Amino acid sequence: MRTCLYRATLLTVPLLIAALPSHATEGASGLYLLGGQSLNAGLTPAPGWYASLAGVQYSGSVGGSIQGGVRVVELKKRSDSFSGVLLYAPRTKFLGGQLAFSVGMPYAYLRLSGEVGGAVTRQRSVSGTGRGDTSIGSRLGWQVSPVFTHAIALTLWAPTGEYAKGFTPSIGHHRWAGDITWAFTYVPGGHHTELSAAIGYGVNGPNTVTHYRSGDEVHLELGIGQRLTPRFEVGLAGYVYRQVSADSGIGAFLGPLEGRVNGAGPAVNYAFKVGTHGLALTARYYHEFDAKRHFQGDLALASATFRF
Repeated sequence: MRTCLYRATLLTVPLLIAALPSHATEGASGLYLLGGQSLNAGLTPAPGWYASLAGVQYSGSVGGSIQGGVRVVELKKRSDSFSGVLLYAPRTKFLGGQLAFSVGMPYAYLRLSGEVGGAVTRQRSVSGTGRGDTSIGSRLGWQVSPVFTHAIALTLWAPTGEYAKGFTPSIGHHRWAGDITWAFTYVPGGHHTELSAAIGYGVNGPNTVTHYRSGDEVHLELGIGQRLTPRFEVGLAGYVYRQVSADSGIGAFLGPLEGRVNGAGPAVNYAFKVGTHGLALTARYYHEFDAKRHFQGDLALASATFRF
């Protein structure tokens, strides 16, 4: 039960929030949750139904960005998000591996403040709440040996979130986006220490309102953990983000921005039973550094996954 819970939790977390920072993409906000995969990144949930709820808080700032087609000299952001994900893993195997399918929807409070450019540069602050873009995910994982497991995940974001042009607190992004990620988990020796990693490539579609196309992105996430008990695991996690192609379109009037950032911090997993069902809890905290043309700040997330 503990392994199944860990697998479900670590799979669904990356799909929970669609409002996290990625400065060199439009709106200073990307769709992939950096740091969502760390401990147990290469695992796939056992057959069954799972429901997850996650809360994510991000606070950071960046200089020189575009928000809804408006130039912002300096932008500060605070986002508080809650997301729900429903996941199903069928019993039928595919290509010798375990399949899983998920759908998620975030709801968030967003506050933006900054120096908005134009004929006259002025200080502005806006805030609001709303639903974000729907995520649709699939995953195929294999247990190669008792100590090595890996998986391929594909995520698609549909532009169903609330969006308005201009300097507004838009939770949605008004663009399609996709990401493909390969992850593995290696548990050597006595099965108390684990090494996990995930590397992915993201593609953004055009925003037809602002005529802005965000560049492609590469992300690498790492985790090392120690199981103190069969139910409790602690560790360290980190991520590296690089934008590998320039923003384009007539709306990208600040030029071919390509952002980068790193983040690192502690990670915790805990699993237990509620009656005949299982519940898994996770918590992560990341401090960002070495940012260039990208938000830099602090990210905290916590999730709970219930297996039916």
